[in-house]
Amino acid sequence: MACTIIEGRQIDCRDSVGGVAEIYIAEYTNVNQAAIVASSGSITAMNCLPGKKFYTFQVEKGNAQFDEKPIVSVDNGTNYTEQTLTFNMKKLSAAMRNDLMTISQNRLLVIVKDNNGLFRLAGQVGGLDLSDATASTGKAFGDLNGVTLTLKGMEPVMANYISSAIVTTLLS
Repeated sequence: MACTIIEGRQIDCRDSVGGVAEIYIAEYTNVNQAAIVASSGSITAMNCLPGKKFYTFQVEKGNAQFDEKPIVSVDNGTNYTEQTLTFNMKKLSAAMRNDLMTISQNRLLVIVKDNNGLFRLAGQVGGLDLSDATASTGKAFGDLNGVTLTLKGMEPVMANYISSAIVTTLLS
């Protein structure tokens, strides 16, 4: 089967910025996977199971990053995408400890809102798992007192985009 290139790309306007604005997390099992409908890189329908929702994790400017890395094996004829989300949660507490424990015990679906106002669904097929977390008091007064988390997953394709209208329904 030939994979046909159907369009090119021009240099676009310099009107975007980097970084993550907010993260929304749900347990993978709280979303009806059969009801996720995607077409041409965008999710057109998605819902949570009754009584379930995504929870908002706010992040400070410059403290969260979402990366996708296509992994191609010419020898094996395979192609998949590694997804990595790294972010900080500030201020150590018993509640933060409990959040960290819950995150570590679950397979997750994560919606990432970037600083351009665009939303992407990470872990759509296989979910994301906590791969690294460091809770630290910090050393100097200006150091992070909190947790740095890294969530990772492997997906057959890059994350689909999702509209703000669908995200709003997933948060309620």
